[in-house]
Parts: sequence; C-alpha cells; structure tokens
Amino acid sequence: MNLKFIFGTDFELSRIKNTINKLDWYNSQGYKPRFPKGITNKSSEEEIKNQIKKEFKEDDYKVVANEISSNFSKISELLFNKLKEIFNKEIPKEFIVYLTNYGVGGSYKLPNMIILNINSKNSSNTIIHEIIHLIIMDKITEYKIQHWEKERIVDLILNSEEFSFLNYNSWQKDYSNVERYIDNLFNNSFFKNPEKFFSKIETTRIVNN
Repeated sequence: MNLKFIFGTDFELSRIKNTINKLDWYNSQGYKPRFPKGITNKSSEEEIKNQIKKEFKEDDYKVVANEISSNFSKISELLFNKLKEIFNKEIPKEFIVYLTNYGVGGSYKLPNMIILNINSKNSSNTIIHEIIHLIIMDKITEYKIQHWEKERIVDLILNSEEFSFLNYNSWQKDYSNVERYIDNLFNNSFFKNPEKFFSKIETTRIVNN
C-alpha cells in the first residue's frame, strides 16, 4: 500500500467549513476540533481565509508527510496482506491523505480518502486507525453500528495479537461504556468469523442496555 499526501490553503478552508457544519455533533461526542486563532462558527469565509494564510507553514506539513511515509513503508506490505487475509476482500493499494492543521485528529471518506490533523500525537497510528475504518465501513453501515462501537472495534483490531507487528498500543480515553458488551463478542468471534461478529452487535447491545 502507498500513501499520497495532499495539502494546501484551499483544503484548509474546506476543512474548517466542514468542521463548523458538524460542530454540534462533535460537541455532543466530546470532541474539541481545532480552529485557526480567533475563528469561530460565526466567522465569515473571508475572515477564515485570511487567518489560514497567516498560519499556513508548508514545511510543517512536509515534515509530517515524510515522517509518516518513512514509518508506513516498514509495515505497508505486511498490513496489506493481513487485511486481505482477515477480511477476504479487495484492499485499496493507495490511500489519499489530506493533511490539515485543523478539525479533529483524523477522519475518512470512502473509498480511500483519509484526513489527518498534523497536530495528532501519533500520526502514523492515526493513519492506520483510519485505514481500518475504511476497510470495515461496509459492515458498519450494513449493521448500523454506532459511533463508539466502531471506534472500540477499530482499536480492538489494532491492539490484537494478529496486528502486533504494528506496535499500535493506543486506546481512546472513553468509549461510552460500549466495551461492556463489544469486547467479549469481539474476543469470541471476530477473527473466527468477522461477518458473524458484526451481525450480532445489535442484539448484544439490546441485551446489555
């Protein structure tokens, strides 16, 4: 798998506008998106553009891109093969990574688009996290998996023995207690039969709530 990096002031404007549009949802989930200095959801587009230009430093984006490329090249082939083995599906051979200084840590869009905040504490982990989101998105949609359930699932996958070669070792602070029912189901069935695992989540959620 390869990563192709894209960044620039035009994308930053788009990123901020999209973040403002989703701000109520981000706040409800406990996320705190990053904005340019002095910019709020009340700021005009012209104000946003001017502040982006003041803050934009191309070298900051290049440093992050080079660091991620170096780290990713060491595990990309093994990761690609492992994903094909477990999910038994076509895996994209290239992911387009848009680098940003704003918004939340990372996000994704089918089929192979990743958005990465360059201020993320571990950018390489965030990239891999978003790749897993993209790979399982069809099942998330099909079985109506809820937000914190999918976040827990992604981290369970990446912290599992199957993916130990990644040295991921990263968890979020709060999954809204979905681990009460997701973890046992995952440990008992995910690697044996991923389809069965996803299909049982809704029933398991109802029983445990």
